[in-house]
Amino acid sequence: MRYIKLSAVLFVAAGLVLAACAGGPRAAAAPAPLSGPLVAGTFPSEAELSPFAREGLRSLATFSLPNGIPVVVRRNDASAVRHLSLVIRGGSLAARPENAGYELLALRTMARGSADYPYETIQALLDETSAAMGASSAFEYSTYSLTALDKHFERLVPVWADTLARPAFAAEDFEQVLSEAKLALKSKEQDPWQRTGLALNAEFFAGHPYAATPDGTKESLAAASLEAIKAWYASSFSADRIFVVAVGDFDADGLKATLAATIGAIPDRKAGIPPAAAAFPAAGEGRLVKREHAQSKGLAYLRGDFAAPSPKDPDFMATNIAMKMFSDLLFNVVRDEHGAAYSPGSYIRAFGANYGSVTIFKTTKAAAVKDYIDEAAGELAAGRCLSVDPTRSEGSKPRMPVAEALESYKAQYANDYFEKLQTNAAVAGLIAQSVATTGDCRTWLLDGQRIQAVKAEDVQRAFKATLASRVVWVALGSKDAIDPIDGGKFARLGPR
Repeated sequence: MRYIKLSAVLFVAAGLVLAACAGGPRAAAAPAPLSGPLVAGTFPSEAELSPFAREGLRSLATFSLPNGIPVVVRRNDASAVRHLSLVIRGGSLAARPENAGYELLALRTMARGSADYPYETIQALLDETSAAMGASSAFEYSTYSLTALDKHFERLVPVWADTLARPAFAAEDFEQVLSEAKLALKSKEQDPWQRTGLALNAEFFAGHPYAATPDGTKESLAAASLEAIKAWYASSFSADRIFVVAVGDFDADGLKATLAATIGAIPDRKAGIPPAAAAFPAAGEGRLVKREHAQSKGLAYLRGDFAAPSPKDPDFMATNIAMKMFSDLLFNVVRDEHGAAYSPGSYIRAFGANYGSVTIFKTTKAAAVKDYIDEAAGELAAGRCLSVDPTRSEGSKPRMPVAEALESYKAQYANDYFEKLQTNAAVAGLIAQSVATTGDCRTWLLDGQRIQAVKAEDVQRAFKATLASRVVWVALGSKDAIDPIDGGKFARLGPR
């Protein structure tokens, strides 16, 4: 039987985090008010902030470059690594299905050469200094980053900036990037689990801006051309869509001068920030789509997606914890008790139009697995979760009331959450996400308090909202594995 295993170290580490988030009698100097770009809306008063949030607020500074590009700096003197992310508000929100992925193609081509720095020179510099430049794209924004030791930073910033302001867009660089994108997509299509995700995205995102997948589709990549990505750059790479996140041992005034002299001349082409995506519909009956994958040979893969609270929703943290509880129950019921899957789970993401998933990775009992999913859902709906203490289980199964297990789950979730923020790049990513989803560079500082504030009734309410949501499912596998699945069982999640 599977129990939640939380080591003493985890309890101590997470307990310290939560204690800090809860505040305390320690006196602390008032943080200077943060104002300017990337600071929007109301924010708790000093008395309402945890020590973690107060200290974090002191580490932030904001300013604007001559072309209007806003910059947020998170000073971290404990690390010799500096990280810069230029964030472009766009991604799927600024694309159409026919040109999906072009933003990422353009950025990755830009990273290969500029007017003054050809590909070979850039790679030699990065190798010599153990630095990294890279581009990534998501539904709501793309990033173009530089990570380097502080002693090499001033040497590398002009290279990074020149690829942004004066990209070479060499034909051979574009062809290499396009070839890599096509190979990556082909690899996904050949892998049954990733193909399940592609099929579900096509169903769940239909008619939604996220349908213009950031990595591109087979059709959009086939139509891609160097002229098309140059056209994207000429119209969409605009100062009014860009902000910068810097994390490291930066002096804000010095960084401002450096960036003003490099990317401060990127023009404002009046591209405009793409409108936020509408939330996914939560009402309605669920449905199942079957996709045959002959190579699976008796195996099936199942995933169901549903609308979920966004990071600015009051129920966001409660839903995260509910999904963690549900994931543990799924593992215990589906795998431990019924031996029906290699790895079941559940989770939500952190997008502006947010959604979550229930996942069944590799099952030989596809016809029965939905019954087991519903069994686990029924237990959580009734207020029971996996026991965090094998000496305190209810009945013959490792179960206990949600209220009794909640503090352990919050500690585990907080520990996992803050453990992911050990690098400056990870912190920069969280700040960029905060700006993109809430409009404010400070909101991530409140996450610990939000975790601590979750109550058992919040978890129950959040999970019941999930049970009431429309879930779109995809079952992929060999014909003999998916044909016996009764689609009628997928109209709703939970006990019927």
